[in-house]
Amino acid sequence: MKMDINKALGVLKHGMSTEIWGLEFYQQALTRTVDETGRKVFASLVEEEESHLKILRGEYAALSGSKAGWITREEALELAASVDPTTIFPEPQAAEALIPADASDLDVLAIAMDFENKGYTFYQSEAALADSPEAKRMWAQLAKAENNHYTFLQKSHEYLANNGVWFFDENELPFFEG
Repeated sequence: MKMDINKALGVLKHGMSTEIWGLEFYQQALTRTVDETGRKVFASLVEEEESHLKILRGEYAALSGSKAGWITREEALELAASVDPTTIFPEPQAAEALIPADASDLDVLAIAMDFENKGYTFYQSEAALADSPEAKRMWAQLAKAENNHYTFLQKSHEYLANNGVWFFDENELPFFEG
């Protein structure tokens, strides 16, 4: 089956948009969270979203360039800098509305869990529809990472709700596997 490049680029754009919004959300959460442990939670998620965005940028560069095919994670990371998302999404968005001013830390974690669940559903769906093993692998890895984020956030939410303090275990950090 021949890959539809325009469809693939559209899906990658959607993924990049998701990661850009996630990155902005976690940056906002990081700046508004006073608790140092809570800040570590959001800082780790900022790093994760940046990593995911790089993978998608690299894949976009490969598919829109002369390669016109899916590449490995490592190749995508090498190509990531060649794609500036602001050229793909040139219009500024209303990012200040991502976190309501009166949201508590628990509210922010709940919003983040919903956001990660939507990302997981999107990536899982794309993995099922993928037309190549490379695309399927990338989407499945992103889905797994989003699911790990959700689980990490859920544990943080439960701990904060039940104990009144943030929990952060560096051994349970979400991470993108290649």
